[in-house]
Amino acid sequence: MGAPRIIVVGAGPAGCSTAISVLRNNPDADVRIVERQRKLKVKGAPRCAGGVSRWMLDRVGLRVPERVVAAKIRRVRIYSPDMNFWELRGPREYGYVLNRNLFDDWLRERAQDLGATVWWADETLVKRFKYDYLVGADGPMSMVRGWVGAPKLSSCDVHLGVQKTVIWKDYPQDLIELYFGVRIAPKGYAWIFPSGDGKARIGLGVPLSEKLNPGKLLDMFMTKVGAHLHDECHYIGKLIPTAKFPRSGVYGNILLVGDALPSTDPLTGGGILQAIASGEAAGRAIAEEKPKHYDHYISWLRRQNLQRYWLKRILSSFKDEDFNRLVQALQGFKPKTMSVSNELRRGIRHLTLRNPRFLIKILKAFISLI
Repeated sequence: MGAPRIIVVGAGPAGCSTAISVLRNNPDADVRIVERQRKLKVKGAPRCAGGVSRWMLDRVGLRVPERVVAAKIRRVRIYSPDMNFWELRGPREYGYVLNRNLFDDWLRERAQDLGATVWWADETLVKRFKYDYLVGADGPMSMVRGWVGAPKLSSCDVHLGVQKTVIWKDYPQDLIELYFGVRIAPKGYAWIFPSGDGKARIGLGVPLSEKLNPGKLLDMFMTKVGAHLHDECHYIGKLIPTAKFPRSGVYGNILLVGDALPSTDPLTGGGILQAIASGEAAGRAIAEEKPKHYDHYISWLRRQNLQRYWLKRILSSFKDEDFNRLVQALQGFKPKTMSVSNELRRGIRHLTLRNPRFLIKILKAFISLI
């Protein structure tokens, strides 16, 4: 192998994972990461909910250091609009809530230790330098995505997520709560995650196509669950792509990874480990100087994404009474896997067998993917 010149735009999990993968497979490569924000975060403020599943960690083969883990999750509760819930308990952790600031620093330091150089500059700097490969890891509003002419995402496949961090010392630090319902978060859901430091992260996401004010919905939800009684620390908002996986992430010698692809889980909006998986695959293909292999290396992620997109379309069609029935159906279930999404799929299948009316919803969702 020679020494290919690679520029990665974005120093988040997708970009840093790409750099790490390239240098592991070809230590002679010249890898430069361009990040426009000298400070990637506000001190003490979480950049997202920070949840990662143990199932995906195992699938990606990533072991995170204890110091970046804010909380270990052993229970997951799924609430219906009538406030009944189904609780999943497994033989081990379902996943972790990460301290994103520490986690992102850890990934960036790993990339730099392997030889990557970080440029703190605007993306337009890229056009002044020659490169053999360019990687767009610059998020859902990716500039690189625009350069290659990738299709624009539909407003129904982009969620606006908002989250507040509150001081909540008695919130269980091993529990994640997910709330579904048209009145809570139409075509989305609300969540409560522990922060591991006597705080909790409370948020929700709704599609842009709904043209709603998620901030007002979040305030209403916080009142519903009593979170408004706790002092607020931070507030964030961000766009979350929940789109169907593209047929290809390769545009000649330019590759898209992470939210720029997008690789985010359409059902949960979780994107940290999906970004890492896409970055690892892109880096491997670049190190081999066979960029077209990237699509093959992430084919498993694409299949998973399409299944989750199908589930998202089904749940998006549910009314409140449908969610109530779904949770009732799930209450008789014992989890067979460590994946919350897989268990939801089992519940929907069980509900359909008991109530054929739901078969129509499933068929419509399936047709939308063809």
